[in-house]
Amino acid sequence: MLTAIAAAWALAAVPASAAPAADAKEVRVVIERTVHSVLDVLKDKGLGKDIRKKGVLAVIDPVFDLPLMGKLTLGRGHWARLDDAQQSEFTSLFVATIKDSYYEKIDLFTDETVDFEEPVQAEQKGKYQMLTRINSKGQRYGLLYKLYKTKAGWKVYDVEIEGISLIRSYGAQYDQFLQKGTVPGLLAKMKQKTLETPGDLKAATKKSAGKTGKP
Repeated sequence: MLTAIAAAWALAAVPASAAPAADAKEVRVVIERTVHSVLDVLKDKGLGKDIRKKGVLAVIDPVFDLPLMGKLTLGRGHWARLDDAQQSEFTSLFVATIKDSYYEKIDLFTDETVDFEEPVQAEQKGKYQMLTRINSKGQRYGLLYKLYKTKAGWKVYDVEIEGISLIRSYGAQYDQFLQKGTVPGLLAKMKQKTLETPGDLKAATKKSAGKTGKP
């Protein structure tokens, strides 16, 4: 009994900031490890483009919750319109789209250095944001990673590229299409890859390309 009471007092004595501090440390480790691993792949001049892309995607796969990103992008209202088969197909197509989009943006950086800002706890419990800044030719290019805590660890559910959210950008595009179009029509366009990159993301990519001096 005394042991149990002592243990309870010990837990009560732990500062309230201890848990958030531990979470922030875990988030930092996840993002730093992921970004450094991605850049290590990109810097390997001996790898062909396809192998390099596979390497980058292998790094982010365990960290990015891509199926959740798909649901958040489409939104509750539109997601409910899809039957099980359509949800599965959309998720598969969206995962491929977002992987291509992320790789296209991150592939602009190979020899640049990266600064990591401290993780910031979001208003919603169990969520954090961490800003990384890529330094190139005297300019800085920001990627903000948004994470939430799962039983399997911290997972990325959105990325902002120069302030442009992948989820919001693609979400706006899909919403605009579905205002007049159909779910099968959207899936067909995603499958055929005839939907252009959203304009705001395209602008962010051009902006970063200009900073790095790449075409």
